Amino acid sequence: MTDGAFASPFPVEDPVALAALEVAQSGLAAAVRALADATVRTRVAAPDLAAVAEQVETLTARLLAEAQEGPLGLETDSAGRLRDHGNAMVGMRNPIAPPLVVTGDESGSTSCALTLGAGYEGPPGYVHGGIVAAVLDQVLGSVPAHLGLPGMTAYLNTTYRRPTPLGAPLHCRGWVERVDGWKVHARGEIRDAQDLVTAEAEALFVVPRWAREHLDRPTGDAAGTAPGGEAAQEPSAS
Repeated sequence: MTDGAFASPFPVEDPVALAALEVAQSGLAAAVRALADATVRTRVAAPDLAAVAEQVETLTARLLAEAQEGPLGLETDSAGRLRDHGNAMVGMRNPIAPPLVVTGDESGSTSCALTLGAGYEGPPGYVHGGIVAAVLDQVLGSVPAHLGLPGMTAYLNTTYRRPTPLGAPLHCRGWVERVDGWKVHARGEIRDAQDLVTAEAEALFVVPRWAREHLDRPTGDAAGTAPGGEAAQEPSAS
């Protein structure tokens, strides 16, 4: 929702120590992510699987020896930005996240290069349709955040043009269609390595009431959107 686009109101007492902790947290998530991928693809014998499972259970208990109750929510990172480290698509600490690295600008255009592995399979050799929609939701959801209007998904209409391949480079991008007060309409697409559109989506994001008091009052237009809310021009694919 925030995509790191907003400064945190909470000061960081020791950014150096926090940065070191973030490196360790990210490293753990990456290691568990690799373990999950190996779990899907391994062909070792049953006794080896049982031994590994026992080791994993021991490590899990070690991590739970000091753990918080419930989800992470928003946290302040070492750079003083608000981050959702538990996010299922971009969370630095979440091993089930690909994770996506989404870039964007003040016009609301966003972009993400990614490759999805065996853990995201749906049809044999292709990405699960729900994961495709989740990628589009995240990249399009970064559009309002870069406009200063972090919104939650009201709807996401996804059209699947062709299967999205696993293990191959993909590119997802999003852009503003129009802004209407606290609402941002966005569109986006995923392209494969042959530059063919595999899926596209249109979405509506709405800033929740509890967040509006912390934001500037919307004027009905934003960067990349003409006054009056007319549709912004789709960016080039280059």
